[in-house]
Amino acid sequence: MAKKKEKAAAKEETVQAIEGELEDEEVADDNSPEAYTLTGDYRADYNEICKRSEMEPVLLRQRAQNPASLGTETAEGAPTTFTTKDKYEYLRPCIEVEQDEENKDSIKSFYVKGWKVSPSILNVLNLAAPQTLTTISFWRCGLDREALHIIANMLSKLAVRNVSLDGNPECSGHFHLLLAEECTISSLSLRSNKISCSDITPLAAALSTNKSLTNLSLHNNCIEDEGALQIARGLRMNRTLLTLNLSGNKITDVGTKALSDILTSLTLTHEEVVARRKLISENKSSLVTDEPPTTPGGRAKDRPGSNSRTGSHTALDKKGKGASGKGNKKQDKMEKPGTKDGRKSDMGNKGKDDKRKGGGDAKKGNIKKGTAGKKYQEEKEQEPEVVEFSNPLLEANMSEKEGKIVVPGNYALTCLNLNNNSINDNGITSLYKAIHFQENSSMKRGIKGLLRLTLRNNKFDVESRHYNELVDMMTRRDPFYEQPLIEEDQSNITAQT
Repeated sequence: MAKKKEKAAAKEETVQAIEGELEDEEVADDNSPEAYTLTGDYRADYNEICKRSEMEPVLLRQRAQNPASLGTETAEGAPTTFTTKDKYEYLRPCIEVEQDEENKDSIKSFYVKGWKVSPSILNVLNLAAPQTLTTISFWRCGLDREALHIIANMLSKLAVRNVSLDGNPECSGHFHLLLAEECTISSLSLRSNKISCSDITPLAAALSTNKSLTNLSLHNNCIEDEGALQIARGLRMNRTLLTLNLSGNKITDVGTKALSDILTSLTLTHEEVVARRKLISENKSSLVTDEPPTTPGGRAKDRPGSNSRTGSHTALDKKGKGASGKGNKKQDKMEKPGTKDGRKSDMGNKGKDDKRKGGGDAKKGNIKKGTAGKKYQEEKEQEPEVVEFSNPLLEANMSEKEGKIVVPGNYALTCLNLNNNSINDNGITSLYKAIHFQENSSMKRGIKGLLRLTLRNNKFDVESRHYNELVDMMTRRDPFYEQPLIEEDQSNITAQT
């Protein structure tokens, strides 16, 4: 009996010990950084996650605003002459943040400059990142592949639009991780990262399928002609990138010709032809499945029966006549000519209705509404028109040449910067032919294509004919270009004055 009691007591002790360990683990899990729930106050969340991670928090500093223009006073009053601070304060690591306009406790961007960022700091920034975050910047922070994976994980959970990772050459071959399938980045800056031709290959491949990036800066890298060829391949099927900065690289005439060729027309490869046929078949099948089910009588099941007397659009044949021809002829006689489809314009009826209802509004001095409407109309006219490009494999303006399918090139790219490269006269000739093709081609009517091209500090002859003609064409294509007055018009103006 004594032995049985001892065994039972030993079992109870082991069970209690195991339960105690489990409780300790649960308490530890509740105090872990991953288990913390964000409150919406970024500073409080950041400090609490640092505390749970058992690390000293890096100073959060409000980002300095742009100085006010001369002659204006700020809302805070007159500026002070000077402020005293510790002489080493500006040398200490800090994270500059910008507050969100709607929620002052949250932030919309943070900037890290000039100090080594460890993975532990990045994990804290990842866990504390609010949903209002739209801009992140790491300038010369010694980021490596592990750090880039953490940043990519953070971007996958947020709708960040602007990313700048300038001066981080240790992760030069892994920037394609940022351009995932569900990427929301619209502006990406990768300047001074020593990106080589082998490093640019996966990034160029990600460009071909990306649907969000509109601005890409690859300034001051080590991209040569092979890298330019890879970028050109990535831009074949890309119709979202608007601005590309390749200044400060080692691109010659070969790479310039590759970039010029994608601006004209594209001959589809065998793989692209197969993908085109697949997309066409999928679109046809989706159109079939999207049609509403019909009853045995041929009428749509989820729609009421249409009456031919009401002038239904479905009763019209190819010639525009109704199913009951006599009724439509009588109706045509009753309708007055002089307007589209025999109907009076809505603008005319609207003017009469306004006069009947009381054009007394104008007499009462209702001027503010008119001016507000005019201002709204002017603002609406000033808004730029956004051109949406379809899938290049489904282009309607296609043609056949020597048994191959030819589609329009990349007309979405509007700004190209090729400053400080090694471009000679042959490269200028390639660019001239590409821009001349875009101006005179009928493939994309109403869409100009490339609008700005910069070529400073290259090796071509600035007195060459093709370069001067290229400058003239690009000057006319510039959206801010104002055509000078003709001499006769100027003389008329001076005579009138």
